[in-house]
Amino acid sequence: MANTTPLPIVVAVIIIAIAMMIWHYVRAGQILEHWAKDNGYEILSSEHRWLRRGPFFWWTGRGQEVYYVTVRTPDGKLRRGWIRCGSYFWGVLSDSAEVRWDE
Repeated sequence: MANTTPLPIVVAVIIIAIAMMIWHYVRAGQILEHWAKDNGYEILSSEHRWLRRGPFFWWTGRGQEVYYVTVRTPDGKLRRGWIRCGSYFWGVLSDSAEVRWDE
């Protein structure tokens, strides 16, 4: 007799995996938005970086996300830099955000 997995279980696993991926990226975006708000910045542009992670290339955990952003500071100046959302061990379950500005 062949060992088959019932279709409803396979579908449920796929749906759960997709939901977790969506939540992960939404959560990373929320961390980015909270970081900007807490520092008085207006985000003018943000690019999610999959491979080119700038100064965070070597030390970014699997659960962290990196963005390249352009912001307007409270005094009206433009700044560009890299934001890493989440912590190394806890990923986006953590509220942490670390910035490295372009100089």
